[in-house]
Amino acid sequence: MGSIFFLEAQTSIQSLSNQQKSSYFNEKAHNIRRVNLDSSLYYTNLAITYSEKCTCDSLQLASKFKKAYFLYHSGKYDEAMEMLNKLDSINKKYKNHYYEYKINSLFGSVHSYSNNLSKALDYSNIALDNSIKLKDSFLIAESYEQLGYLYTFNKLDTVAKKYLYKALDVYNALKIPEKDKYGLYVILRETATSYKEFNDITQLCLNSISPEDASSLAYIYVTGSTFLIEKEFDQNRAKIDALRGLKISDSIQYFPLKQIALYNLGVLSSFEGNHAEAISYFLESRKINNNTLENNILLWEELSKAYENVGDFKISNRYKDSIIFSKDSLYEIRASNEYSEFDVKYKTTEKDKEIAQQQLEIARQKNSRNLWVFGSLAFLLIGFVLFQRRNNIQKRKKIATEVALQKEQEFNDLRTKLLGNIAHEIRTPLTLISGNLNLALENFSNPEKVQKNIKTALENSKKVTDDANEILELLKYEKSKTQISKTTVLLNEILQRMVHSFISLAQMKEISIAYKTTIPTEYTTEIDVEKTEKIINNLISNAIKYSPSQKEIIVTSNIESNALLLKVKDEGEGIHYDETEKIFERFYQSSKTNSVGGVGIGLSLSRELAEFMGGSLTVASDFGKGSIFTFTLPIAEIPQEKKMEPNVVSNTISEKKEVKKITYPAQNKILIVEDNPQMAKYLDEILSENYNCTLAFDGIEALAKLETESFDLITSDIMMPRMDGFQLRENLNKKAHLKNIPFILISAKTLEEDKIRGFKMGIDDYVVKPFSKNELLARVANLLTHKKQREKWHLQNQNLVTDTESSDTKLLKKIEQLVIENLSNEAYKIESLAQQVHYSQRQLTRILKQYTGMTPVQFILEIRLQKAYQLLQHKTHFTLSEVRYDVGISSSPYFNKKFKERFGIAPAEMLSERK
Repeated sequence: MGSIFFLEAQTSIQSLSNQQKSSYFNEKAHNIRRVNLDSSLYYTNLAITYSEKCTCDSLQLASKFKKAYFLYHSGKYDEAMEMLNKLDSINKKYKNHYYEYKINSLFGSVHSYSNNLSKALDYSNIALDNSIKLKDSFLIAESYEQLGYLYTFNKLDTVAKKYLYKALDVYNALKIPEKDKYGLYVILRETATSYKEFNDITQLCLNSISPEDASSLAYIYVTGSTFLIEKEFDQNRAKIDALRGLKISDSIQYFPLKQIALYNLGVLSSFEGNHAEAISYFLESRKINNNTLENNILLWEELSKAYENVGDFKISNRYKDSIIFSKDSLYEIRASNEYSEFDVKYKTTEKDKEIAQQQLEIARQKNSRNLWVFGSLAFLLIGFVLFQRRNNIQKRKKIATEVALQKEQEFNDLRTKLLGNIAHEIRTPLTLISGNLNLALENFSNPEKVQKNIKTALENSKKVTDDANEILELLKYEKSKTQISKTTVLLNEILQRMVHSFISLAQMKEISIAYKTTIPTEYTTEIDVEKTEKIINNLISNAIKYSPSQKEIIVTSNIESNALLLKVKDEGEGIHYDETEKIFERFYQSSKTNSVGGVGIGLSLSRELAEFMGGSLTVASDFGKGSIFTFTLPIAEIPQEKKMEPNVVSNTISEKKEVKKITYPAQNKILIVEDNPQMAKYLDEILSENYNCTLAFDGIEALAKLETESFDLITSDIMMPRMDGFQLRENLNKKAHLKNIPFILISAKTLEEDKIRGFKMGIDDYVVKPFSKNELLARVANLLTHKKQREKWHLQNQNLVTDTESSDTKLLKKIEQLVIENLSNEAYKIESLAQQVHYSQRQLTRILKQYTGMTPVQFILEIRLQKAYQLLQHKTHFTLSEVRYDVGISSSPYFNKKFKERFGIAPAEMLSERK
């Protein structure tokens, strides 16, 4: 090998650069990998040497990964693992995401062959996450295939099948050639649970290889016969496949497969009762002598049974002995027989007899020694096999437990997310119902406003009812109680009304809706209006929900081949390619987009209703650009006596919100970030009485407005498309001129962990829906007052302003923690606090004024009041006295006054509301 390389180097390679040499040897190693892995390793080591000389990052990673790959395929798993660990450390410096995927994937493969399935699964799942981040569909499919193989290898066929079919779906979507799916089909066949499924996948295996590829053909037929025998599907088919496999493997001298084919034919002959034929096949299989001890034991067991069935108990017993004492015991039987015959044949000659007896004695001594040695080995091997079997059972139990725990965790996560979304769907309309009814009472002297408020309250009351009805409709559908109730309608008129009903909602979000049709005005047909409207309403409301402002939704309707074809096109964020079917599953929550709430049954119910009426509902989407939902419904025109000419007409409904320029007086400016148009309008209505309000319908729109305008305060929902409230806060924290703007999260999420997450990010307040108008106004006023105090202090004390924000922020956290620890101590005052943080009262006042706008007294009171609000909200106390005691305020009038000033609601009212 070395001399060959030297010869090549002397001729053409010597003139190449180090980078070119590394690339050359990498390619050479790759080209001969199927012929000689040792040579591949040799060339890869050369490639590594030259890649290090040229300091080529990508070549170093490629060369070292190839070495790990070749070590793995050579069965040198420990060396492969060591190489991968080094490679992983190197890649942490380069941060090459592609090799991060390749390293984790190969880690998974190596661990699987080292009998550590738990780690193999961990690394394979990490590799799957890497491939998803890379957005490389082929790598995603490759990851699914590896996970499928791991689960198949450990007999967890149900889980394996899920991943293998995912891989196949992606390969099909990418139009991967059939020949490149051969390996996947082979693994997938192992998971077949019925003869039909086995047959279908076998056909796919055969279609994926060339008829000239004899070794692959033999493999498919021989392993297919094994599978059919194990599953007891079809013995005739198993025999045909075994004979085919035998013929092909014999012609190409593929001895391992030939041996298995003969063994399978023997087993099948035994099933048929043809034991003499079975013995013939078993003995022929045994002649190949290519078996492991375990396979030999299986073979001898079958031979023993076959001889027993033909009445030859002597040979049957001998094979039973062979199972116990291994192959060498067979020699003992043959030797004993040979020397017995020798004795009979030459007993007339005394000398020869003596020689024969001596030889026999020698043979017996040798065989006794062998029997003892190999008997001991056999018992050791049996013990080892039993130990391994028990160990494997324990491993499988562990894996099954881990899989069950993983499924339980996934279910719990899904349940938490679903309940959170249901809370969002209920709390938002409840806020609008109660809020607008209160506004109606306040606006009692203004009938126009009262009518508008009550209309909004009724619309949201209907939404809550519709959500409940959807669940009931789903239950009715499951129990087959849903019926079609058709009504004769003017089709274009009814569709136009359905679309037109959403125009006002779209206008609130500054979205236009266009309705385009070629359906004649007088076209009359019969449809189930209620079910059709439910489907169309769901499609249009989703389009509005997921579309940014200043975009357009286009609804088109046509008649094609006696069917209504209605399309809803939006310009939203679109749907990821691998979720285009999942969105129609019940309770499915996308993991590719930001959550915007929803119970997850709207699209599922819509598709089921469409199919129930004989139609369909499909989606085509370009992720990041938008989606087109297509609803088809079979219809038939009803002739009328008087009818307009059937000329195709086209009419379009397209309305955009008029932007009215309003001049506000010098007021504080508030940015309201809320994706629900009615909720945004409600917030605007209650805040615009005192402040100049601007609307944004998600985090991205909010950031765009913040770059061009200045605001004194921001209110934001959490669950929004494109960018949610938490992500918005994270982006503000990165911008020095924006991070100190007072920020209130207004959300239906009530979990303590969500509030803690928000406050850790630096939000100033957290309001849970539903809330009262006065409560929100008080919180906003409080934050703006502190902001003004902070700005005023900055102007008056510019010489004291410091830029040591990080250390002062840590100090603020420490101060807050100290106040919380002494919360119930009414005697805890500013003097005690200053002493504990080792600052003078004056320095402490300066820091708190600079960063909070509050004096130490106000800061301590703020923490006490926030804690009191939390206790009342979570119903931890039955009386206000207990609450006051816990927060260190003994005076009832003082507590009531300060609490109402801070939160806009009396503590007694809050306590009664929560009871």
